Amino acid sequence: MPVFTFLESYDFSGKTLIPFCTSGSTGIGASVSDIREVCPNAEVLSGLRANDTSAIAPWLVQLGR
Repeated sequence: MPVFTFLESYDFSGKTLIPFCTSGSTGIGASVSDIREVCPNAEVLSGLRANDTSAIAPWLVQLGR
């Protein structure tokens, strides 16, 4: 819930959010849709559960960043 408190505390209108997590047991699941709901005026890109650092660069390339 700390992440949602943070997101609700600021105006992310017109900003691009790229969610990721480093959980060893659970995926990113519904977090992306939850973030889109909390920040309706932001562009929220596809998320990644990044437990392997070698997955990060290809993910960013896929996002075009």
